[in-house]
Amino acid sequence: MDGHDIVLECLNKQQESLNMSHRDLVVLPAGVSRLVRLKKLFLNNNQLILPPDEILHLEKLEELILDRNQLTILPGNIGSLKNLTYLGINHNPLSVLPEAIGDLKQLRELWAVGCGLVSIPASIGKLSMLEKLGLHKNKITHLPSQFGGLSSLQWLNLADNKLQDLPEDVNHLDSLVFMNLDKNCFTHIPTALTDMANLQILSVKFNSIRSLEDYLIPGFSRITKLDLRENPLMDRPPHWKGLDFILLGKV
Repeated sequence: MDGHDIVLECLNKQQESLNMSHRDLVVLPAGVSRLVRLKKLFLNNNQLILPPDEILHLEKLEELILDRNQLTILPGNIGSLKNLTYLGINHNPLSVLPEAIGDLKQLRELWAVGCGLVSIPASIGKLSMLEKLGLHKNKITHLPSQFGGLSSLQWLNLADNKLQDLPEDVNHLDSLVFMNLDKNCFTHIPTALTDMANLQILSVKFNSIRSLEDYLIPGFSRITKLDLRENPLMDRPPHWKGLDFILLGKV
């Protein structure tokens, strides 16, 4: 069954889910824009190059997966998908995200892993419902101060980027439980991380951290695991006795 027939069948059966992954699609089949009942659309592992503007007609869409295509830009009006709760765009050569990403007010999960991103738009701070954010394996050098607006964020992966510091406003991430900063360019632990209301696990492995000042440690009293392995800071000071939640040394 070719793409056109699949779309036609979906339309005739008024289906709410459509899986067109692994089909070597270069463009979307005609008629996708008519699937206004769709809530889930899987287009991963294709060869899409042009932004699939047809999906902007799917106003009921809740889950959209575009992983592993050849997209260099996303639809400029992607914010019109007002009911979207899950967006996966992993492993596309995007380099940037559109400002309109901040208009996805219902978004709960955003996955943009391995997209060559160099920055994050300030509008991301408007995603007040976002709970999980995967931005690892990019080239991000800094985060916008508006990042602190992600008040519902619980899980954050920024590993394997080019970050050297974090904005002070990250301490407004009151729901954050897990943060991964492995394989970045940190020479110190950002002070803002010592004032996180619910952070339990902080991983900063494979960075360039040489010391952790004693006055910062009380700020990590709620943390159950501070992983500093594979940093120049290797030896545990004698007066750190009892601070077993701080991991040092080799992995």
